Amino acid sequence: MSRPIRHMLSGLVLLILSCLGLPDSARSSTSAPIQGVVVAVTTGIPGTMVIRDEKGGLHILKLTQQTQLSAQFKVGDKVLAFTSPYGVSAVQLQTGAP
Repeated sequence: MSRPIRHMLSGLVLLILSCLGLPDSARSSTSAPIQGVVVAVTTGIPGTMVIRDEKGGLHILKLTQQTQLSAQFKVGDKVLAFTSPYGVSAVQLQTGAP
């Protein structure tokens, strides 16, 4: 699948999710790490990443120039995201070992 089509599909997924009116628990506002699987991601800065946690909750992360990324992420990657009151500080790719 070509890059422009993937970008458009990712953007469409994010638009649909925002239109559905996610509950407050789906918005990342805590400082506790978020562990889950990438559901959607838009590349570039600024960018957006949607993570589904173990309980099925969705977390929409806004990635900025200050966000430290350990890899180029794709849908299906297991990640650990660290947040602060100022936004997403880091996102790390999780390996098979806990």
